[in-house]
Amino acid sequence: MLRLRSNGIFMRQPFVRLPVLFVLYLSLWLGAELAAFAAVVHLIGFTGAIAACVLTSVAGFATLRRVGLSAALRLRQAVAARAKDHSVLSREAVLDGTLAGLGAVLLILPGFVSDLLGLALAAPSFRYWAVDRLRLGKVGRPGNRAAPALIELAPREWSRHEGPGAAP
Repeated sequence: MLRLRSNGIFMRQPFVRLPVLFVLYLSLWLGAELAAFAAVVHLIGFTGAIAACVLTSVAGFATLRRVGLSAALRLRQAVAARAKDHSVLSREAVLDGTLAGLGAVLLILPGFVSDLLGLALAAPSFRYWAVDRLRLGKVGRPGNRAAPALIELAPREWSRHEGPGAAP
């Protein structure tokens, strides 16, 4: 077996590990796609599996067209509203549109694993969950979430304060 020797600095840099991880994940994805295709061929036959791949690709193109037009319209409205009252584009809205477009692209790709993920991203409830998980750039770390919207206090822990112009 061939072993690479280095002083440890070069191999720890992220740009060296990136191609290796990309090839690893790509090969795992292709293996999963082949296994899923073999399972579908076993269930409905080769012709049915090919027909299902073609139908999901056509559905993906239709979804991409619909999502693309919808996203362009929402982006145009958001930019117009931003120019009018200097508001900020919602990160969640942009991420939701991006995930919907990614779901459509995954439907276009041949394969049943990508179709399953594409169908999941087509569902608004799954996209809402994914946006919630991707909020603030932290994936799956519950300790890094924003403060809760509701803070419960006992009656002795709070007092009524009307503001700076209120009478005592």
